[in-house]
Amino acid sequence: MISFTPLFRMGLGLLVLIVLSFFATNRAEDATYSWTALQPENDSRDDDERSYDEFISNQLVVAMNQNEPLFHHRLSFAKASIKDLLSISAPFAELRFDAIKPLVLTDREKVILREYLARGGFVLLVEDTYPYPQNQLWSVKSWPVINFFMKELPATDPAFKMEKASDTHPVFHQYYQTRTIPPIQHEMEGNPNSPSHLLLTYRTHPSAFVVGRYYLISGNKWIAQPRPYTHVFSLDPKSYLFDVNIYIYATMH
Repeated sequence: MISFTPLFRMGLGLLVLIVLSFFATNRAEDATYSWTALQPENDSRDDDERSYDEFISNQLVVAMNQNEPLFHHRLSFAKASIKDLLSISAPFAELRFDAIKPLVLTDREKVILREYLARGGFVLLVEDTYPYPQNQLWSVKSWPVINFFMKELPATDPAFKMEKASDTHPVFHQYYQTRTIPPIQHEMEGNPNSPSHLLLTYRTHPSAFVVGRYYLISGNKWIAQPRPYTHVFSLDPKSYLFDVNIYIYATMH
């Protein structure tokens, strides 16, 4: 394993800051670094789940904006319908979906997303597993929305390529040295159908990445998060640093 000296890491960090500053000053239409939550037409999430997701995403961006000087404290959260994606400035988007209730994209949304990715856009696919116990989650073998990104797109256009990112992949080491957090590691080791850490690229440019949101483990099984969801947010340094890495990897390649 290659070991980088503190001086090298400092130099790399300064380089990233310089590049980010360049983009910030040379893209007049982007006054901030944007994080856009996509709203699908046939959103299968329950209302309380959708509301909780929005709260968590918003609070994550607020916390990153306050704690991470890399973004010059100008990271912003926004929402947008997939149908409007090509008419707005949104280089980084997230799409949260229910792990049990299938999210099925419309044909129009598929066309828009395909064009968005071909133009250099990026979608962070977040699998909502927290409402469900492990046995219910692991009974699901595939997800329509994942199949579109990771199977349908590569099948119709060879410029799209899918891979499974391990801890040695550059996405884990863009700015911070990170690794797979224990909840996702448990899921990936125990569930052969887990889509976590699937990565889609278009002509080597990052296009989509999958992560899962899990609640907690009792013994060796997931426990569903009780409802109603408590709207309390705490910043997990381990996952927060990886979020920073994903954002940089997605927008700087």
